[in-house]
Amino acid sequence: MRSIIKIGKRRIGYTEPVFVIAEIGMNHNGDFDLAKKMIKAAADCGVDAVKFQTFKTEQLYSRNFPGYEERKMYELPYEWHATLKELTECSGLEFISTPFDKESVDFLDKLDISCFKVASSDLNNYPFLEYISQKGKAILLSTGFSTLGEIEKALNTIYSTGNRQVVLLHCISSYPASIVDLNLRVINTLRDTFDLQVGYSDHTKNSSIAPIIATALGACVIEKHFTINQTLPGYDHKMSETPSSLKQIVEYVRAAEQAMGSGIKKPVKPELERLQTARRSLYWKESYEAGRLIDESMFQVLRPGNGLPPEMLKTLIGYKLASSVSANSKIKMYHIDWKDE
Repeated sequence: MRSIIKIGKRRIGYTEPVFVIAEIGMNHNGDFDLAKKMIKAAADCGVDAVKFQTFKTEQLYSRNFPGYEERKMYELPYEWHATLKELTECSGLEFISTPFDKESVDFLDKLDISCFKVASSDLNNYPFLEYISQKGKAILLSTGFSTLGEIEKALNTIYSTGNRQVVLLHCISSYPASIVDLNLRVINTLRDTFDLQVGYSDHTKNSSIAPIIATALGACVIEKHFTINQTLPGYDHKMSETPSSLKQIVEYVRAAEQAMGSGIKKPVKPELERLQTARRSLYWKESYEAGRLIDESMFQVLRPGNGLPPEMLKTLIGYKLASSVSANSKIKMYHIDWKDE
């Protein structure tokens, strides 16, 4: 049975409120003030967490990698983290980051972050997964690019350290992702296959459809890329949500999770309030004298339903009337001579 996962003070699970993450990533553009501004803007959108990326370029990219020098501009300096984390927590949010090297894992661990996010590109980086897992913190594991077999191998690597605090994130690792490629039913496939909590990392552009559907499918985490200006230079700004669109997505997700309910089939309060007027009762079709033998032709089934229910109809047949009754009157138990059939 899949377990509830704790991230900070939040419980993450199928029956819990959806944990919404604003993925700032590298959209801070190496600007400390912009990073702070984005945290405040994300908090105003109603999300539960912000997420950055923590890496040393030389430990992530070959020097021959196209754009190597440019990537260094998008590092989140270690010395910024503590202030950004404090600002995040003062805004009522969780501070999360994706590490891309062991040094960054150690740094974030000492910073006492509540969980690690693992990028899809590192799902098959088993030594790195093992290193992260040994920290004993919850792991949000993105599953872009992968097959079920690769996910299973990644999970076995994590489990081998004794850490079973894993939330899988269904993800299509294209930027932006096309609606036709999302395959959101995989959310159910992952949950059923691995018996874990499952969320969704969305890379669609300017769309609330996927987060709503994912919520309806039971995603316990929704992650969306976030910017305060889509025209800013950088890798992800153009496909990221703005404050107005992210706020709307959060509202839609909250509405969707409310609409999903508990799954227990029973009348809700508004239904109970109109139940009697909506359902039907048994009425006498005409006026009849006492002593008449009751047959089916004497009944009509009308609203409101605060009298004898229609299911009583066949029970009454064959008895005699104990008293005279009027046309269109509601049938009462005392109308029936129950001693004489």
